[in-house]
Amino acid sequence: MKTLAVFSLLLTPCFAAEAEWQVDGNVSPLLLRELRDSAAHTRVRGRMGVAIYSLRHQRFEAEWNDTDWFAPASCLKLVVTAAALDAFPVNEYPATTLEVSGALQGRTLAGSLRAIGGGDPNISDRFFPDPLAPLLPWADSLKRLGVDILRGRVDVSDTFFTGPRRPEAWSRHHFDTWYGAEISALSYNDNAFTLTLTPAEEMGKPPRATVIPEVGYVRVVNRTRTVPGTKSKVKVFQRDDSTVITLTGRVGSNAPESDFLLPVRNPPLYFRAALIEAMKQRGIAFLEDSTVADSPLIKSYRLTTAPLIALVEETNQRSQNLHAEMLSRHLGKRVHGDGSAEAGIRAEKEFLARLGLDTTEFDLHDACGLSHLNRVKPRALALLLARMARHRFGGDYIASLAQPGLDGATGNRLHAFADEELIRYKTGSIARVQGLCGYIFGLDGDTLAMASLINDFHGSPESAARLADTLFSVVARWANKERPALASAFKLLARPDSPSPYLDRLRYFAHALEGVPYFLGPTGEGRYGSVDPRPILDFSRFDCVTYIESVIALSLARRPADLIPAILPVRYRGDTVSFATRNHFFVGDWLGNNPKRFRILRMPGDTLVHKTLFKTKLLASRGLPFSGPDPVLEFPYLPYEKALHLAGAWNLGDCFLGVAFVTRIEGLDVTHTGFVETKSGRPTLWHAGQIKGAVSAQDFREYLESRRGKCEGVLFFEFLPFSP
Repeated sequence: MKTLAVFSLLLTPCFAAEAEWQVDGNVSPLLLRELRDSAAHTRVRGRMGVAIYSLRHQRFEAEWNDTDWFAPASCLKLVVTAAALDAFPVNEYPATTLEVSGALQGRTLAGSLRAIGGGDPNISDRFFPDPLAPLLPWADSLKRLGVDILRGRVDVSDTFFTGPRRPEAWSRHHFDTWYGAEISALSYNDNAFTLTLTPAEEMGKPPRATVIPEVGYVRVVNRTRTVPGTKSKVKVFQRDDSTVITLTGRVGSNAPESDFLLPVRNPPLYFRAALIEAMKQRGIAFLEDSTVADSPLIKSYRLTTAPLIALVEETNQRSQNLHAEMLSRHLGKRVHGDGSAEAGIRAEKEFLARLGLDTTEFDLHDACGLSHLNRVKPRALALLLARMARHRFGGDYIASLAQPGLDGATGNRLHAFADEELIRYKTGSIARVQGLCGYIFGLDGDTLAMASLINDFHGSPESAARLADTLFSVVARWANKERPALASAFKLLARPDSPSPYLDRLRYFAHALEGVPYFLGPTGEGRYGSVDPRPILDFSRFDCVTYIESVIALSLARRPADLIPAILPVRYRGDTVSFATRNHFFVGDWLGNNPKRFRILRMPGDTLVHKTLFKTKLLASRGLPFSGPDPVLEFPYLPYEKALHLAGAWNLGDCFLGVAFVTRIEGLDVTHTGFVETKSGRPTLWHAGQIKGAVSAQDFREYLESRRGKCEGVLFFEFLPFSP
């Protein structure tokens, strides 16, 4: 089985060790606001539905008209491909059979060949050098039987599928397009061909018309003329039941070649013509004679091209309608013994019910989404994706979707999103419909299932597609706010000279971050923020507290995936990530709520200070309530003059401690923090400071002197040996 390798060493899931941590609220209002703002800043206007479901938290992160009905276009293919993976072994091959009947008379076979379709859509150049290549082994086998001439019949059968070859829910004009090719259990070259027009060398002459692949099935009536210039205007006419293509119009003498991708009528006969051409290329002549009697079977040959998983991939990555419709009929045949479109849709609905989905939220009229009658609800598609991510073949399902720049025709989308390995998606597009659905992988270990549909829009399809891409990118970036920080951390953690003991690592990483710029308040609640959407980790800039937190996280971590689990219990109270539970007050919250990680040192000559912390005012500034009263804090500290004396006559030996600078400001406990490192009796302050604008080392006494009149005193704390 194919597996999905989304995460590299850097991109391993992050929250695995802290699965008990919760998030604030029931949805992500800041994400929804960003999505709405993105839509509002485009010229595309129409109905939009978005549903984003978190597999980790088993909830919808954002919902926008998600219970309204929308036409899904090709996003509907997500249903049939999921149902097919559930029903079939991934290594099952659709087979096409050739029966050889008759009697050999020297090198002549008097009898018949009968090709029996088994629903294989890949007898083409998809996995072969050219479209005819899959049929040549049959011709070679006839040669080995001793056949140079076939006198009799070449018959074809496509009864493996039943019902009309043209889905009744499709519009009439679809059958004149390659993507509306007829559905048949016996198919060749996607039941389509390319017609190429090349300007003639003489004015007034018909341009050269070339059919690819040429198997003698399609006949071209060329009524076009070559005219001076670079412009061409050609009309193509094809009757519903005819193999004749009529061309009218004009082709510029300096115009490039024109390619028309067109469907064939009656695909089994197209297959028959290809089989006859394959025999011709191997030197086997066919003399058609309907009077030759049926004879006993001589030999039977089985042709397979690719497993059903390849059909799923082709359907999802290149959005082949033919593959989707054939998959659905395969499904009907497997589940109900009926290879019809109706049986396939019935099997799809039964599969959805087994997944625990509400089947009334899927109004299905075909399998590929070409019909405008199809209707689904965005939340239903998001839940389907979520359920399939946990399916036994979920890895195959996810891997079958497109990835920017890599897979299929839809791989040209989302190029502007740099982190391409973090998304997999399925596109959908018909008249006035754009859809984009798929998966977004978060570096916190979460997977998001996203369904977005735009209907009845005004504007170009390209503009609507760009809007869909923008919304997907917004969510992907929101889910991976910490990616830059984890990339930086990866380089730090990979250093070969980093020590192993926790206390030694604290000193090491405090030094390693020297020079990182200072910025007040660089972090927030990341994707979980309802108040502060800034990332949980930011290694590009620090304030004094986030510098200490980052050093601690690096010291506890052995890989980037460990960083967020290490930092959360230090930064937040309890088990909830939110602005309200963040340890905003350094002594009262940060040190006070982490007694197993830090211990305040009692110093000779210290004294107790009482502080009322203005928590009510802090939370009210962000529109958050606090049940109060404001907490009253008592803690020991070394008054300023004594701290200054200690800094000049250090008597604590060589050590590495934390330090906090007590403030006189009402309602606050400290204004700054950092590390104090002493070697040979000289204390140095390592801190992220505003004065130097970066993480730096500074003489401790020098810094204290610069804070005269502003600093009440200091407290020291030690880091307790700790393993997460």
